[in-house]
Amino acid sequence: MKTLHLVFITLFFIFFGGCASTQVILLEGSKESSAVVVKTQAGEQVINVPRGQTKISSAKETPSAPKVLTQEDVQKQFGALIAKAPKPPVSFLLYFKSGGTVLTEESEKLFTLIEQSIKERTPCDVNIIGHADRAGSTHYNITLSLNRAKSVHTWFSKQSLDIRAITVESYGEEDPIIPTKDGVSEPKNRRVEILIR
Repeated sequence: MKTLHLVFITLFFIFFGGCASTQVILLEGSKESSAVVVKTQAGEQVINVPRGQTKISSAKETPSAPKVLTQEDVQKQFGALIAKAPKPPVSFLLYFKSGGTVLTEESEKLFTLIEQSIKERTPCDVNIIGHADRAGSTHYNITLSLNRAKSVHTWFSKQSLDIRAITVESYGEEDPIIPTKDGVSEPKNRRVEILIR
């Protein structure tokens, strides 16, 4: 059973004379539960339902009682702004055959989706993190995981993609998906993580 996390974001507003009112809305889009705490000098309101909205007229007044908007109201009021918002970060896991930098066939098929995800977020930053299982020595695994990350970086360098920055890291055997004893080969730990944001 998946645990739901409650995320609190506290917003502090500084108002200047003659400022118009401010609206805060909690949009849908996460499988996890979320909440926004809207705080002024006079008090606070918690929005913890999708499409919940509060309005702030002044720093000296408590935010209005939360109101839940319909999906149609959200599109009417904020549709243009939402359409211009950047896409959220996306991550991929590429798995490798034992002892080298050869990808599994299933992982090779992900490059089309990776390329599409980058094009949807251009310009973007890409983080490539190499990992290894515990079949070799610690030093060997650091080098192996770096070589895996570099092999994925080589693929990126051959593409015509609008990438602002690429970082390459090596964690060796230090961050396994499936913890094992030393010397154990585990396919899920032989991977490169790609984060596109």
